Amino acid sequence: MIKSAEYVAWLLEAGAEVRRQKPAKINGKYAITITAARPDNRKRDLGNLEKSVSDLLQSCGVIRDDCDAEMILLRWAKSGDGVAVRLEAATTE
Repeated sequence: MIKSAEYVAWLLEAGAEVRRQKPAKINGKYAITITAARPDNRKRDLGNLEKSVSDLLQSCGVIRDDCDAEMILLRWAKSGDGVAVRLEAATTE
C-alpha cells in the first residue's frame, strides 16, 4: 500500500509525540483504548483509526506487534480534539 503524503506527515508528527512522552514498552498482550474527537461532520470509520494508531505504536517500539492486542476499545469523544490513547498490559483471566 502506498502511503499518502498526509499520512507520512502524520506518522512523523505523531511518532515524535510518542517518543517525547517516553511510554513504557509492552512486550506481550495488551489492551488499548482509543478516544478520538470528530474533526468535522463528515462520515468517519472509527475502525480505520485503530490500525494507524497500532501501526504507529509498533513502529515506535511501544508494542511488540499489533497482533498482541487482547482488547481494543474505540470511541468518539463527546468533546475536545485530537486522539487519546490508553495502553496497558493485558490481564490474564
